[in-house]
Amino acid sequence: MTRGMNGRRITALLLALLVIFSVASSLAETKYIRTGYMVRLRATPSTKGKVLDAFPVGTRVNVLSKGDTWCRVRVSGKTGYMMTRYLYSDSGSGSGSGGGGGSTMYVWTPSGTTLNLRAEPSSWSEILGTYRVGTAVTVLKRGKIWTRVRVKGKIGYMGTDYLVSSR
Repeated sequence: MTRGMNGRRITALLLALLVIFSVASSLAETKYIRTGYMVRLRATPSTKGKVLDAFPVGTRVNVLSKGDTWCRVRVSGKTGYMMTRYLYSDSGSGSGSGGGGGSTMYVWTPSGTTLNLRAEPSSWSEILGTYRVGTAVTVLKRGKIWTRVRVKGKIGYMGTDYLVSSR
C-alpha cells in the first residue's frame, strides 16, 4: 500500500512541476534584437562564454530572466544568454495595426544605418529625407506596412517594421 501512495505522490509532484514550468514559459517576455550587427547567443552570461549562435536585428527573443547586463533567453529553440542592451520590447512595432496619434517611436534598420521618409506609402515614392537609426519620429497614423509620421518638420511615410518604441 505504501508503494501505491508513493507512486501517486510522485505522479502528483511531476504534474505540479509540469504546470509550473508551463506557466513560467508562458510568462516569458518577448523582446527583439535592436542592434545593427549580429547578436551572439552565449552558453554563459559572459563575453567569454561559448557562442551557441548569432542572430540579426529584428529576431524575436523570449526572455526567461532579465539582469542588468545579461538576459537568459530562448531563441530559435536554443537557450542561452544575450546582453540586455541589445534587446528591446515591442510595444506595437512590427506588422500589426494600431493608432499612433502622436506617440513617439524611433528609427531602426537591419543594417543599423538610415531609413527614408517617403512622400507616399510606397518604396517607389519620392524620398523626402533620410534619417539615422535612433531618430525620434511622431506617429500620426500607424498602418500594417506603412506608418504616417512627422519627423523634423516633414510629414511622410516610413515602413512600420523599421519603427520601434525605444532607442
